[in-house]
Amino acid sequence: MNDPYGFSLKWFPGELNHDTGFHKILSAKIPAWGKLLDLGCGANDSLARYRTPCLEVWGTDFKAHSELKNAEWFRPLHGDGTIPFSNDTFDLVSSFMVMEHVASPARFFGEIARVLQPNGLYLGQSIHSLHYVTWIRRMLDLVPHRWVQCLVKKLYGREEHDTFPTRYRLNRRGTIARVAQTTNLEWVGWHGYASQGYFAFSPALFRLAVIFDWSLERIYPGLGKIYFTVILQKSSSLVDAGKALKTSQAA
Repeated sequence: MNDPYGFSLKWFPGELNHDTGFHKILSAKIPAWGKLLDLGCGANDSLARYRTPCLEVWGTDFKAHSELKNAEWFRPLHGDGTIPFSNDTFDLVSSFMVMEHVASPARFFGEIARVLQPNGLYLGQSIHSLHYVTWIRRMLDLVPHRWVQCLVKKLYGREEHDTFPTRYRLNRRGTIARVAQTTNLEWVGWHGYASQGYFAFSPALFRLAVIFDWSLERIYPGLGKIYFTVILQKSSSLVDAGKALKTSQAA
């Protein structure tokens, strides 16, 4: 957990930082051999640790990052969001803090399902659209985006080119499950993480956010957890049905 003041762990004992939690789940799901895709990879270095002679780790994004790493393992997305790989290529596709920027949820999941092998997994890490911090972020979208970029850089030190417009069209359990079902992806699991890192610039606001999140969790479990990891699996039913049809036709 992001706890710069040693306060939040008293209220959320044992809570993992959302980045640590994501990689804990990811490392448990990665196959010993095959292919992994980091969708929306940015600098293309966050999953490099998993690359082995038996496991290819690719990255893709709309454009090459100014600090791109492992360029030989990077391919740019097409302008319409098409993933630049063939059908049934990957055993696992992951995205970290990407779903909140998705404009066309069905197309996004449809492309993921297309490049996944049957029974392949998708792991998505993002921010919950019902959390109050998300609503603060929505209000910031009412001003010019360059203002938001400047504010984020001042508060968190993040460069302007790493701050993007948000949509929040794919950031609730029900929405994700519904869209996934239409794109041949099945629900596997969901993990939430409480974090007050957005207020790390102010000790007073940070402590207030910890208490507020803890209170929300008492009211409705999950409401005080801003981040989540969702796990989806590509269904093999259509593939099995196609094989059965071919077998019956051959007979």
